Amino acid sequence: MVKRQTLIGMSLLVMLALGSSAALAATRTVTIRVQGMTCGGCAMTVENALKSTDGVEEARVNFKSGRAVIKYDDRKVTLTRLREVINNTGFFCDLESAPGKRG
Repeated sequence: MVKRQTLIGMSLLVMLALGSSAALAATRTVTIRVQGMTCGGCAMTVENALKSTDGVEEARVNFKSGRAVIKYDDRKVTLTRLREVINNTGFFCDLESAPGKRG
C-alpha cells in the first residue's frame, strides 16, 4: 500500500513537471531584420507596435543594427503576425533567425 501511494505521488510530480515544461515551451525568441529605419524614433515606432501586440512579452529594436529581438508566446501570436505588425509601421522586415530558442 505504501509503495502504491509513493508511486502515485511520484507520478503526479512527474506530470506536474511535464505540464510546466509544456507551458514554458510556448515562449520563443526570434530576431527579425528590419529595413528602412534611420533613427531611434523609427526603432521606437516598431518597438511600440510590437509591444502592443497580444502575445509579445518583450521587444527590443535597434535601428543601427536593423534588428528586432522579440520574445513572444507562440500560442498567442505567429511569426507571420509579427512580420505584419512590423510591415504595417512602414518598414520592411525579413526573418533572420529560426524561432526555436526558448525565452
